Amino acid sequence: MDKNPEDRKVNLDGDEALAKARQLLPKFRSAMLVTHSDAEHLHVRPLALQGDLSAFGGVLWFFTDVRSRKIQESGGHVPVSVICQSDEHSAYLHLTGTVTVTRDMAKMRELYTPLLKTWFPDGLDDPNLTLIKFDATGGEYWDSPGGMLQVLASFAKAVATGTRGQAGETGALQL
Repeated sequence: MDKNPEDRKVNLDGDEALAKARQLLPKFRSAMLVTHSDAEHLHVRPLALQGDLSAFGGVLWFFTDVRSRKIQESGGHVPVSVICQSDEHSAYLHLTGTVTVTRDMAKMRELYTPLLKTWFPDGLDDPNLTLIKFDATGGEYWDSPGGMLQVLASFAKAVATGTRGQAGETGALQL
């Protein structure tokens, strides 16, 4: 009989957790930001990840409109989540933390790309363009370093042997 899958979970903290997040984050182009309007209602929306994700030190950045509901729902150090998924790489990341809203023009210039004109035609001159600074405190990950090939091999092994396959690793991150 196979062990409980939770027994195979890797728990990382500090520098090891940051290193794992830095390894995974470049595999994602966007993330889903999860906020709470009240105790019963969650809101989820996609946002583009900004900056050099391989240099992650615990902070993620997102551009948004200062008038958006996500700004209202994430203020005051209320816990929020960021969820990333890459089926291509068989990698998944869930981070928890808090956000602050800033109009730091130096940071905005550093992170700005012309693609933002899709939503903000006036670019950095748009008075409603602002940044969300997400400070991660922890999370969980699921990673199959061999990607889809490893997943398929694990599936074939499970079918052939009748035992649970292991397609990668999972773990908790304490930042």
